[in-house]
Amino acid sequence: MKQLLGLAVLILVLGLVAFLYRYEIERPASVATNPTSTSTPAQACTDEAKVCPDGSAVGRTGPSCQFAACPLPNMELSAGSTTVGFVLPSGYKANPKALGSDTTLLAAYEKPAATAGTTHAIVVRAYPIPAGESAEQAMIQNTMFESSGMTATSTNQFKKVTIGGKVFYTVVLERFEGQIHSAYYLLGTDKILRFEVLERDVTNWTEPNLNVSALPQHQALTQMLATLQVGDL
Repeated sequence: MKQLLGLAVLILVLGLVAFLYRYEIERPASVATNPTSTSTPAQACTDEAKVCPDGSAVGRTGPSCQFAACPLPNMELSAGSTTVGFVLPSGYKANPKALGSDTTLLAAYEKPAATAGTTHAIVVRAYPIPAGESAEQAMIQNTMFESSGMTATSTNQFKKVTIGGKVFYTVVLERFEGQIHSAYYLLGTDKILRFEVLERDVTNWTEPNLNVSALPQHQALTQMLATLQVGDL
């Protein structure tokens, strides 16, 4: 009787050992290492980096591993499939109230001028190029001289300049009562970008030989354009 009882205990122990062994072999590795976890382990982002307009870099982050936003003073805008990035000049701040219903307006930035209650402004716009027209034609059609209300008629009214390796067309839109409004156009295949600077408190605005490009806010804009990053224009 004792032999039968001992044999039964031995069979029971061997069966329990076999069950535990099979359980440990067959259960998933994620459950074995973390018995309380029921979720899929987080995917690690790749170790690549995006260079921001100011030369700093950001990596991929979050569950979708998208690049993090570049920190200020870097600015990042979108115009359809086109991405636009640049370093915003010192003293300028975004004015979202200026956008309104104008669909061409991507961003507007302002900086206090010397006269109380007035501001300098930097504006970024995007214009589509109509089917069958060239980028130059679209640029001309979207250029109006504010003092006369007349539209540009030829590319000869613009000056070509190279800034940061990119070719821009530039023109002065207005010179009136201490205010000078200038624009820089960057031409693409399906749209053009326009960067404007509205500089106030220009005391010598009536001088025929005034070098507009040497004005402080004009220089701030060209320095901004030197940092310009544009994708899919």
